[in-house]
Amino acid sequence: MQDSHIPNLDDVSKTSYYIPFNPSSTKREEHKPKTSIPKSHFEDRDLNNGRELRLSAYKDAWTKCLGRMQEIVRDLQAASVKDVINEVQHSYSNILPGLPFPELPVISLTNSGLGSAVLDSITSELEGKTAIYGGENSNCVLAHIYPGDIPNITTGMRSIITGLIEKQEVDSVKRKSTTSLATYDIKYLIAWYKIWAEDSEGSSPHIIVLLHEFEQIDPLVMRDIFDICSRYVSELPLIFLLSMTSPVSNYLNVTYPRSTLSLLRVRQFSAPTGNEILDALIFNTFFDLEFQPDIMIGPAVFQYIQDYFARYNPSVDTIFTVLQLAHLKHFSTDPLAVFVKDTPSVETLASPDSSPFIDALRNRINTINADEEIPADQYSALVDFVDDARYKFYRGLHSMKLGLHVMLSLLLFLEEQGYTGLKGSPDSGRSSKLWDAMDVVLGGDPERAIKGLAFVARKLKQRELGDILGRMYKLINGLAVALSSAEEEQHAKSEIVAMRTHLTQCGEDDNSFVDVVSAFSTWITGYLTTKLRPLENCPLWDIWYTGLSPFPSDIINPSIRASLVAGLLQPHAFAENLDPHVPHPISGSLRDLPDISILFKRYLDSSKMINVYDWFESFKTVLEDQRQHYKELSTTQASASPRKRGKGKQKASPQVDANEEDDSKWDIHVQARFVRALHELDYLGLIKHTGRKADHLVRTLFDVDDAQ
Repeated sequence: MQDSHIPNLDDVSKTSYYIPFNPSSTKREEHKPKTSIPKSHFEDRDLNNGRELRLSAYKDAWTKCLGRMQEIVRDLQAASVKDVINEVQHSYSNILPGLPFPELPVISLTNSGLGSAVLDSITSELEGKTAIYGGENSNCVLAHIYPGDIPNITTGMRSIITGLIEKQEVDSVKRKSTTSLATYDIKYLIAWYKIWAEDSEGSSPHIIVLLHEFEQIDPLVMRDIFDICSRYVSELPLIFLLSMTSPVSNYLNVTYPRSTLSLLRVRQFSAPTGNEILDALIFNTFFDLEFQPDIMIGPAVFQYIQDYFARYNPSVDTIFTVLQLAHLKHFSTDPLAVFVKDTPSVETLASPDSSPFIDALRNRINTINADEEIPADQYSALVDFVDDARYKFYRGLHSMKLGLHVMLSLLLFLEEQGYTGLKGSPDSGRSSKLWDAMDVVLGGDPERAIKGLAFVARKLKQRELGDILGRMYKLINGLAVALSSAEEEQHAKSEIVAMRTHLTQCGEDDNSFVDVVSAFSTWITGYLTTKLRPLENCPLWDIWYTGLSPFPSDIINPSIRASLVAGLLQPHAFAENLDPHVPHPISGSLRDLPDISILFKRYLDSSKMINVYDWFESFKTVLEDQRQHYKELSTTQASASPRKRGKGKQKASPQVDANEEDDSKWDIHVQARFVRALHELDYLGLIKHTGRKADHLVRTLFDVDDAQ
């Protein structure tokens, strides 16, 4: 069967595939590249081991963030996973009476957002590996089938049968080959199931066939497979689990005829998709009051995630990838990011190699705290200042998140009552309100938004004011014990209780009600203004906050054509030097390039039709120059002894290598290198063969700006 890690090259929805480089096992151990963070632009003022420290801090920060998001994904998929498992367990118990013939259970799961996490949870439950979603009583065997396993009926049935039988060990009996059933015969599976069911202590275990990427399987083949399996439902409790990514909920009704659907008992389930996933992951990770991320993401990255998620790939993997790259960029940009979680010891900072780093840090601190400058030799004062800045930032972040929750609660209530929201639209969805509030708090103008909400709050009626006061009290009172016991929150609850008491003692037309509404508007203005302070006001804020730093979009969504051409023209700018003792050539000469780059340079100099013989001759000329250069270089290194002065000048005779290849072997060597480079360009799709001229090829790439 097809391995899940092997890309499906027949998938028409994919435009390209990435095949990672797999170096030869003959490479020396010391030449293996070490895992390290990218170099900072401010490498001159970094710690001696700053890259290693920032890499460790990056791993801790990202692991914490990833673990939180994985918990959220498990919560999102819990309902769908439980429903699918429950349907599997009762597929052959909840059968409608009076049917003319038994139906084949088919469970359709549409999952276009959560990715493989949903299927992994379902299969783990059904196979008995975990018991989180109520699958502890599952007794079944499951086979994973991919589109490549079902090219036709015979191969498809063989893949299903062998995939199920290989899952369980059953005592086999030796028989003659003439009396054995074929591995694609469903009766062979029935015979195996009877033996396996006898060993299952009287229970009736289920057989599940999980069809991955069901839309990619030929419907004509699946029609016949469904027809074959439906004939033996009474003897074989077979269940088909269809994994689909198509947003079309009625894919089966559109693709398969009524004659096939009448044989099936289809149950359709869908996992959460779209903005529900995005909102839950972002809000519950970075704005939850009970979770504190090491790095706070800024509005620029959030805006990029929202746009990329909506336009290109609305999946969990997209969010994970963008946030991981944002973390990596943050830790690789500024050497001060080493202070994110912990502060290096005084001994490390006092090292002579740390002088540039200390000078940069002290200049930053003295700029912030100009009244009390820290001397150069007081390293403990620097450590104390950084620790205090870290505490102030996380405290300000927690306060900002609390203010956001209060603002969002008020905003949702006002728009429920028909009042205008932040963007002037009273009927926008909850997702839009959430992102509007986050945009205002992080990158917008919170003071203007607060004034607008306070102005609308003055228009509330008595019943509406009572409801919103109840919501506010419930929200603040429902916080964690440590936070709710703070002096500010206790004072806020006292004011809310006082306003609710005054509200019950006045009528809607009384002047006292106007005073209560005015008091609420004044209170909400002061409360939100105190909480929603910009994070940029905190000292050294850019250590823990990405701010308005843009996301490197070219990393996650590069131009394949531009990257391909740039790699061929400037290979040394992309290639990683596995041997630190061998520097990259910097001469820029054509002879220092790899064979495929040499051939590509000559490719750009040609017309639309390329004469292969002329192409080879130009390639051979460069290799001759390369060969001569290496010979001269070896001769120079061999004759590095100082010259001796004498009466007469003596001609220096070059040393000839005794093992030098003759011209015939060299020609064969050049031809082999040319053919290899030609094949590589062919694989990249840069040349096309023509049937008119056997010795000519056609270019497929034109208009390259930089060919030098």
